[in-house]
Amino acid sequence: MDRLVHHELRAVVSVLAATAVALTTVGLVRGFSPPAEPGRLGLCVAAVLASVVVWTLLKATRITWFSEVRDFEKAVPVEETGTVLPTERFLRDQPFSPRLFVLYLLFAVPLSLWEPWAALLPLWSALDWLGQAALVAHWERGHGLLLWRGRVASRPWELSVSRRPPTRTATGARPA
Repeated sequence: MDRLVHHELRAVVSVLAATAVALTTVGLVRGFSPPAEPGRLGLCVAAVLASVVVWTLLKATRITWFSEVRDFEKAVPVEETGTVLPTERFLRDQPFSPRLFVLYLLFAVPLSLWEPWAALLPLWSALDWLGQAALVAHWERGHGLLLWRGRVASRPWELSVSRRPPTRTATGARPA
């Protein structure tokens, strides 16, 4: 099992690393040069950011075809499944997904050698996953629960929820 927030952030780090490798490859093969039309590039970046924000806001609603919140609320409590929550696999222990990195690298590098701006295409996925991580973190904080994915190995996308552990003080004692 893996916390959904950690899974999303791990994907963001992997895609950013693949994008950096693709941009470096393009720079080494074609040379590093500034964009021909910086104003147009800024407009494209603003359009991509706006579309990702709108998409994330749509996923935060209860609209049938877009809602992720409905999936969060349908998650099965971990106590009912008898699954033991992992303690060792947190984001700090494994901040990178090698499989996803290789997948995006195999996609981004050849495409960016053909068309240099294509090295930035994986950023769309990274922004979407970052928005998803923010949505999950907001939902978890509002409901006092933690979302987990992959309680059954054959169905890795099923979600589970567990109670948030109580916070501790600086000395390690439970709050009064």
